[in-house]
Amino acid sequence: MDKRHIGYAVKSLSRRIDRAIENIPAAGENGKLTGVQFWVLNFLFRNAGRDIFQRDIENEFKIRRSTVTEGMQAMENAGLIRREPVEYDARLKKIVLTEYAEEVRRQIQAQVERTEERMTRGFTERELDDFFDYIARFKHNLSEMEKQG
Repeated sequence: MDKRHIGYAVKSLSRRIDRAIENIPAAGENGKLTGVQFWVLNFLFRNAGRDIFQRDIENEFKIRRSTVTEGMQAMENAGLIRREPVEYDARLKKIVLTEYAEEVRRQIQAQVERTEERMTRGFTERELDDFFDYIARFKHNLSEMEKQG
């Protein structure tokens, strides 16, 4: 029997989820947006009301600065975000969602709900609890590895 790889299975599932989430009208309007950018928008929506900076996105998604910079530029060009200076530090620019982003949020939310419903069909609450427990343990193990260098 071939060895199964958790990383490969998770990445494959992640790509399928990204494709499902991207299947919204806004994706056609903003063809340059990636799956990661959709998740970044979702992160910004969940944190509405607090100042979010590029470093927060880097930390949340464990992605490189250059990748986030490119994504932010594409999202700005698509009219989804603005970067605005903050009073307390001229070097920092907070990321602000535009009105257009609100329409995109509604589309994303509806698609996320449809995708979640479809993915979890046939699973019990206990199985889903176990799944999230496994994910938390995988993340913990990897963070321990990151600390060791």
